[in-house]
Amino acid sequence: MQALRSETQELVIFSIGEISCAIDIVHIQEINKHLDITTVHGASKTVRGVLNLRGQIVTVLDLRVKFGLESACIGDEMRIVIVRAGNENIGLLVDAVDDVVVASKPDLEPPPSNVGGISGAYFTAIYKTENGLVALLDIEEILKKEQTS
Repeated sequence: MQALRSETQELVIFSIGEISCAIDIVHIQEINKHLDITTVHGASKTVRGVLNLRGQIVTVLDLRVKFGLESACIGDEMRIVIVRAGNENIGLLVDAVDDVVVASKPDLEPPPSNVGGISGAYFTAIYKTENGLVALLDIEEILKKEQTS
């Protein structure tokens, strides 16, 4: 049994297009602004490329493409959020990292069937802030291989 896990969690809030998203900080290895991404020809559309992170090759997923949005040119505000998936690190390309907040678990609500036109399957919860709604990403769902419907 998990010993009394805190009733709060730290969320890293970032934007993808017009949508505010978040990941529980426990899943994040680091946030990187080094955006020297090498294209991988023949890779899935969601794979923006790979990044050499201190000698380790990290696959970078474009969350804009994953969510059905238009891919964007790399800009100054963009970041790569490095998360752990099994025994490897995966980079998630986001438009900007906005904030880190401490959220009370009772303030988290189940996600609707879609968030801004994006399938609710990609989200585990919705968190209400003063500035609007933040959708918590389901890391496992985001990292699943694309399957044709």
